[in-house]
Parts: sequence; structure tokens; C-alpha cells
Amino acid sequence: MKTALPGINFQVFENYEDLSVAAASFMYQAVAEKPNLLFCAASGSSPKRAYDLWADQLKLEKATHQIRLIALDEWEGIGIDNPFSSGYQINNQLIKPLLLQNYFLFNGLYANAIEEIQRAEQFLSQQGTIDLCVLGIGTNGHLGFNEPGDFLSPLPHKSRLTVESQAHPMINGAAFQPKYGITLGLRDILLSKKILLLVNGTHKKDIMAQWLKQELNTQLPASLLWLHPNLTCFCDKEAAPVDLFNNG
Repeated sequence: MKTALPGINFQVFENYEDLSVAAASFMYQAVAEKPNLLFCAASGSSPKRAYDLWADQLKLEKATHQIRLIALDEWEGIGIDNPFSSGYQINNQLIKPLLLQNYFLFNGLYANAIEEIQRAEQFLSQQGTIDLCVLGIGTNGHLGFNEPGDFLSPLPHKSRLTVESQAHPMINGAAFQPKYGITLGLRDILLSKKILLLVNGTHKKDIMAQWLKQELNTQLPASLLWLHPNLTCFCDKEAAPVDLFNNG
């Protein structure tokens, strides 16, 4: 179901699988339009199925591409070889299957946060503007580890995690429980040529209701996405507020 919202392509799907199929198709089309696109990848459950479908489609059709990739964020203190890390997911779902050569993953085991931030800034400086940024939205409204607060950082930075982020299902069961993360900033995200926001599950219903008010608020970092001129949001019915259906 496509719902009319000013300045945004907003679609509600029957279930997570349908959402993921549509997201994979969206990403595939982006590669068809620009085979060497710079792709910013969020981790977590929201894009997980879409990544598998996208990679399978590119491999099956033997699509010619030179995709470049940058990770959105990483947990401090968790390395890429750890199954609980963002880098582990992105490496196994995208980098290895697609044989990507030009990519950036944050090193969660960095010894110096400033140097790690500089690595990210240097990669972006060399590669240029992100062509497609795939995002999820946290239950507290965060984007990556751009957490709610009185102000938001525009550039890559180390971020103190909120209680909600520290309880994220992605690190449930990890031996080490992170208190900090490292992430691209809001400027990096909003400069992307296209943004695809994926939202699924009943646990996202409340934050989606807040987000859909279209009120900019640093306590809800995802609200700044309403400033973007090319935003697509795919949502499943479980995450969609009931009044969306009441309004047709």
C-alpha cells in the first residue's frame, strides 16, 4: 500500500518478507543506474533479509558492478570477527558474497577514536558522496549511533549509547556489552543522494507514530530525514500506525 506523504515515497507492505523483496529490488535498480555506486550499509535485522535477496539477485544475474561500500556504524569494543559486530554482518552478507574490493568498515577494537574517525573521513573524502544510504530507525529514534540529545553531530564521531541502544537485540548475549559506538554523522547521511529507510516489527510502531508527525527534533534524530529531497521509506504493517489505514 502506497500512502501519500509530502516529499517522500512511503509504502506499507503486508509483512517483512514483502518489504525485503521491495528493498532488494530498490537496491538492485540503484546498481543498474550506477554500477559503481557508493553504498552506505546499516546493520541489524531491518535490512538483513533485503541484503541476502539483493546479493543473491546480483550473483544470479551475474550483474556487472563495482559497488563501493561504507558501513554506517560499529559497536566500540567488538571486532569484525565477532558475530555480534556490524562489520561481521556486512562482511558476510555483502562484502564476501559480492567480492567487494573497495569498502570501509569501522574497527570496533580501535585504540584511538580520533584516528578511527579520521579513517572514515578520509574514505568519504576519497570516494565522494554516498549514492544510496540504507537505514533502520531505533526504538528511540536514532540513526546509526546518532543518539537522541540536545545536539547532533554532523561528522563521524564516537557516541555514548543510550540505555535503549545498550539493550539492542543485536548484541543480546555478547560477552562484552558496549557503552559506546562509532558512527557516521547526520551530515554524512543527509548528503546521500538517495536514502532508503526500512522499518519493521511491532516494536517500531510507537517510534514510527512519532516520526510520521514530521516534526524536526534532535531528541528524535530520524526526524531530520524529513529534510532529505529523495527519501523512500518501506514499512511493514506491524510497524505502521493504525491511523495510516484509517486515513486510507
